[in-house]
Amino acid sequence: MHNCPIVRLFDCLIVAWALSFAAFGQELVQTRVTITSQPAGASVIIDGMDKGTTPITLFDIKPGRHHLKYRLPGYEERDRFFDTNDGPYIEKNEVLEEVKGLLLLKTDPPDCDIQIDGVSIGRTPRLITHLPARGTYSIRLRKAGYQNQTISVRFDGRKPLVREEKMVLSSGTINVISDPAGAEVVVNGVSQGVTPVKVSQVPKGQAVVKFHLDGFADDTRELQVNAGDVQTLSVSLRALPGTIHLSSVPDGARFYVNNEPRGTSPLTLSNVKPGSYDVRAELEGYGTISKFVSIANGGSTNVEFRLSNVMGRLEVRTAPPGATVYLDGKRVGETKSKDPEAEFSDILPIENVLEGEHTLVLKKDGYADKTTHPVVKNSQTSKFHHQRLTRIFKPDVEIVTSRTTCRGVLLGIKSDYIEIESSPGIHRSFPRDEVREIKHLDAEK
Repeated sequence: MHNCPIVRLFDCLIVAWALSFAAFGQELVQTRVTITSQPAGASVIIDGMDKGTTPITLFDIKPGRHHLKYRLPGYEERDRFFDTNDGPYIEKNEVLEEVKGLLLLKTDPPDCDIQIDGVSIGRTPRLITHLPARGTYSIRLRKAGYQNQTISVRFDGRKPLVREEKMVLSSGTINVISDPAGAEVVVNGVSQGVTPVKVSQVPKGQAVVKFHLDGFADDTRELQVNAGDVQTLSVSLRALPGTIHLSSVPDGARFYVNNEPRGTSPLTLSNVKPGSYDVRAELEGYGTISKFVSIANGGSTNVEFRLSNVMGRLEVRTAPPGATVYLDGKRVGETKSKDPEAEFSDILPIENVLEGEHTLVLKKDGYADKTTHPVVKNSQTSKFHHQRLTRIFKPDVEIVTSRTTCRGVLLGIKSDYIEIESSPGIHRSFPRDEVREIKHLDAEK
């Protein structure tokens, strides 16, 4: 009785071992699945996973029920199911059906004979449903009094196609185009409308096509028309030149067209190509005016430029005189004085200065450059009368004595001493008998 728990435990272990062995044995059993199709080469997709193409034999199929899909371009997809419980050897074969195209074929006019590979299949309009969608087909249309016409059709799966074909008469057709469009077209003396235009039923033989469009030179073309031909006639019409009359108030302004000098007013420009031009008028003492002038084909236009005096005047005086004056980087003169003892120069006038702010630079040797920004207004004088320059301290002599060497600006050489400015505002005197050498620095340079 005391061994009963042990016996029960042993029995349980035996049962567990038996179940494990049974499961292991079940895993050892494999199902072989052979999949084929007509035609071969179809993709095999099992439970959404691509397994290859037919014919194919698979050994890695898990137990249970599975979804099988056949997929081959140009053929209807097929969905099938199989179960590994059906046996260790499973064979699946499928005869695939080609996808058929859908074509609705119409013609203008109707009742045309439809031929494919030389075999008549009916007359238009007709719905054609028997052609495999994977091919490209050449279809021939025939009708008395019209040209035979061949069309090419390629299906996109089961997507329906609708083709409407315009049959061509035995006479010729001309598609007439001109640049620019809108030109009147006359064919063999008969007006056919304006470009672009399709001229049908042109008798075979020589055809004379004339073009007319205001502002452009007339054009005439000849071409040979054959029965059933469809031709395209494209013509670039030549624009007629125009004339521009230019004048200014006051007269004498210089004219520039697209920055090219063309003469002075009054000015007439002939044989001008149609378009838009940038015309500029300039006159000394007057403001520059620019206008965009457009000239149409064969047109004529008058353009007047009324100039305004927008120039101002600038007056400059400097202390000391003798400064070179630059305005906006250009040398415009030098300040001078009739009185050699005068502190300030006479007035230097600068004429014809444009309105606005300018850069005025004053330069003189021995003095620092001075830059100001005068503002000039139309027909007014801006006065800069008290422009004082600052002298630059620049040593020009070196005095050597037995005790020292000193550089400075030479102020004078006397009989018994030499005086220099050793630094701005500091004067020094050296006895002549102590000076061993006088070096002129500028002379060395």
